[in-house]
Amino acid sequence: MSRKRVFRRDVVGAVFGAAGLVVAGCGGPDGADDATTPPAGEQPAGKRVMVSLTDFRIELSQETFTPGTYTFVVTNDGKAPHALDIEGPGVEEKRTETLDAGQSANLTATLGAETYDFYCPVSNHREIGMETKVAVGGKEAPTTGGGNNGY
Repeated sequence: MSRKRVFRRDVVGAVFGAAGLVVAGCGGPDGADDATTPPAGEQPAGKRVMVSLTDFRIELSQETFTPGTYTFVVTNDGKAPHALDIEGPGVEEKRTETLDAGQSANLTATLGAETYDFYCPVSNHREIGMETKVAVGGKEAPTTGGGNNGY
């Protein structure tokens, strides 16, 4: 084998090895759960629901939900950093990473015939009204005083 081929093979191997280390070292922040984009060609689990986070509202692409698995495609359409957190029966600590303006993340959750809280856990955003209740399966969402339901 010529010196040129050996050198080329070693350089190519080193480049791919370094790329693997960079990819392996990239991880999400603690507390983020299922906030990933699926690999190319792979579809997100369940029904897709678009979620727009703005300053300071949460808007969902649909108003009615049936029990099942959903992938929430969350986009920060505001200027401030935002995230989406979902809490309710059977759903604990489902949240995206904190998203800067223009960033997106997927959040997959299985929802039962219950009511769930969707809110922004960043700073005091929830307290100033960046939350909504989502009723699944015909269950009526309780009214909340002063909260912004996103509709």
